[in-house]
Amino acid sequence: MITGKSLIGNSFIEDKDSEIFYTINALDESILPQKYFTASISQVDKAAELADKAFSVFSLKSTKERAKFLIKIISEINKIKKEIIVQYKLESGFPEGRAEIEFNRTINQINTFVNILNEGSYVKPIIKLEDENGPDLRKMFKPIGPIAVFGASNFPLAFSTAGGDTISALAAGCPVVLKGHPFHAGTSELVSQAVNSAVLKSELPEGVFSHLQGKSHRVGEQLVSNKNIKGVGFTGSYLGGKSLYDISQKRMDPIPVFAEMGSSNPIVVLPDKLKEDENLAEQISNSILLGTGQFCTNPGLIFLSSDSDNFLEQVKKIFSNSETSSMVHPSIKENYINKIKEHENLGVKIYRSKKNNSLASVGVITSENFLKNDFFKEEVFGPYSLIIKCKSVNQITEIINFLPGQLTGTILGSSNDIINNRNLVDVLEKKVGRLLFKGVPTGVSVTQSMCHGGPFPASTDSRFTSVGTDSIYRWLRPISYQNCPQDLLPDALKDLNPLDIKQIKTKN
Repeated sequence: MITGKSLIGNSFIEDKDSEIFYTINALDESILPQKYFTASISQVDKAAELADKAFSVFSLKSTKERAKFLIKIISEINKIKKEIIVQYKLESGFPEGRAEIEFNRTINQINTFVNILNEGSYVKPIIKLEDENGPDLRKMFKPIGPIAVFGASNFPLAFSTAGGDTISALAAGCPVVLKGHPFHAGTSELVSQAVNSAVLKSELPEGVFSHLQGKSHRVGEQLVSNKNIKGVGFTGSYLGGKSLYDISQKRMDPIPVFAEMGSSNPIVVLPDKLKEDENLAEQISNSILLGTGQFCTNPGLIFLSSDSDNFLEQVKKIFSNSETSSMVHPSIKENYINKIKEHENLGVKIYRSKKNNSLASVGVITSENFLKNDFFKEEVFGPYSLIIKCKSVNQITEIINFLPGQLTGTILGSSNDIINNRNLVDVLEKKVGRLLFKGVPTGVSVTQSMCHGGPFPASTDSRFTSVGTDSIYRWLRPISYQNCPQDLLPDALKDLNPLDIKQIKTKN
């Protein structure tokens, strides 16, 4: 049952003097009856304090103990799956199929971290024995401390309470203080109840996980400012992520903020592809419209060179007859509509769906006009893409060079077309975290080889990913032990290797 309270350590607590807020039924935009209590400053500080106390115990748990804890989280979430799905659909407007897909993805990505914990070598133990060239040196990765995680508006499960940021931090041995997203506060609380149950049944210290409710930015600002927090995970808007980053850098002890802030994910279609692929317009249009465009990898910019009229006509026809479901919140819908209007006011030709209540739109502009206003480079979050008509591939390359950092970039063409435009590949590669040569960017694989990040402003640190098992390295730091007695060494660095994991032996 949803209480509307914040989870501070192991207790759900309300502050009767705090601001009350409500969530919205995304389908009809009505206010849902459950009231939620914004966490007070004292509650935020208490959660961070408990997390700091828990860190000294939780960080020393073996990888197998933490794996068992994650398995228990899966079990507890599955117990209340039906209740979670009902609330998820209410607050997001997403259909049953999407709910099932995201629920299963959440469970599956927890399992990926169970696997790497059981295997254990993610700590990367490196050993150099003492010799004539220097002392005995042994290095490995260890957790950095309590982490503040912010739930994402567009993924109430997979990027939120028990999503990738939270689970990768817990896997690393870092307690988590979760700031639930106010758009799906009920869904977030239900999942937090499951995580708390797993904490209790695993007999872990109070403070390993807390969940803060709140609509006000004050809660997040207070959390990131707290001296006990040692890192931040965020998925959302540029303004939100940059604000948290700025706060973190003004602290007496600056901390890392790993913010994934979205992007326009440019697609470049080369001439041969336009001529040869009769399904291209449908494939790209489906990617733009998927989930009513509410994916951080939604293709928002399409660059075309010569002979693109047939492609454009096909896209216009598809969008003219396209239906869309609701967006996750009225404020996101309003922002989307306002950005489309601003594009139109700046000279973009907008082609809208003729279906009632459909938000599908596509814009067309020349390269010359695109370059006149930096506003066109910004993400439009929703079922929209701006098509830029260019005179040549060389012109596209020049424009790409002026784009800000992106999560993804896609080049579609024949092998010869791509080889003959190697300069385009080199320029786009510098702008993105993931470079595609086939398919569309929507859909993020939860694997070790995935990079979901990119140069600023797509993310605040392009060296890391927020998806896949390597996301754990955001919450770890290297430490070296010099001439340390065997009994004091972590098991991963001992000569006997009791964990039976891969140790890297080096002479340098």
